[in-house]
Amino acid sequence: MDSLQAGQMMRAGYFFVGPSKHAAIKVCAWTKKALIGGGECYKHAFYGIRSWRCLQLAAGMYCDNSCPHCWRETSFLGKTWQGAADSPSEIIDSAIEAQRHLLNGFAGNPKADVSRLEEAQAPLHVAISLMGEPTLYPRLSELIKEIRDRKMTSFVVSNGLHPEVLRLLKEEHALPTQLYLSLNAWDAASFAKASGNLSSSAWLAFLESIAEMKRLQGQTRTVLRMTLAKGFNFGRAKEYSEIIKASGCDYCEVKAWMALGSSRERLGVQAMPSHQEITVFAAELASQTGYLYSVEHIPSRVVLLCRDAEAARQRLLFS
Repeated sequence: MDSLQAGQMMRAGYFFVGPSKHAAIKVCAWTKKALIGGGECYKHAFYGIRSWRCLQLAAGMYCDNSCPHCWRETSFLGKTWQGAADSPSEIIDSAIEAQRHLLNGFAGNPKADVSRLEEAQAPLHVAISLMGEPTLYPRLSELIKEIRDRKMTSFVVSNGLHPEVLRLLKEEHALPTQLYLSLNAWDAASFAKASGNLSSSAWLAFLESIAEMKRLQGQTRTVLRMTLAKGFNFGRAKEYSEIIKASGCDYCEVKAWMALGSSRERLGVQAMPSHQEITVFAAELASQTGYLYSVEHIPSRVVLLCRDAEAARQRLLFS
């Protein structure tokens, strides 16, 4: 990434953190809304997280994929890790400091909830999902342990192309609070289209990660996240259902692609499903998988499916 691209990101609200500045944060729109009485995110509805205490983090500006539906700008992301990898403690210290700095303006907002703003100074959740692929960060195990040691929860969202990293997290007792795999395709051809990754081994690597997720059942909370766009990767309930069942995931998030950022130009606004279309498709997936249609969040056009009654009972991390 050159200085011009970095400047564009900073103007868009990103804040680079750590000594080498390869990591970044950005205050989530739902964090801001939660501070001024504008509602909470779907992860609050699904899992009970405190939206105003969530830290949105990118461990690095690298990703193997170039997903057309990704609303982040992906053109400048590297495909493989280059250069130094800052220590997790440096990243988290810097990230929390930056989050506090970016929230300073709320102190003068008459709509701000004073109690929530005070709590927001000490983030409780770290969502390693801002941009880039977290499994490319060479010190991911250490990062998750650092987050855990600070009594915070961790949410890792992966593209599934590095099953060896999932195995390493297990071996090093560094599984996150919730491990996500992005499920946006049903076979090799649709995966190449949805990921922008033409490697012949990519789909096989993803399926291996699905198998690894199955092996992690009961060891951490596992989630498949589907981001669906009409005329792109929406439909094929039978094929998607087979993958969901093979993963044994605790939860499956069935979400509409939203026409935001640079993806709007790539897919067009007409590709955005309505909430009703998502609920109908989620119900079809539930019927074919045996998963339970559990909760929905209308503003985000997303439905949560739970594997069984026990998963449904255990879904709230915080009540």
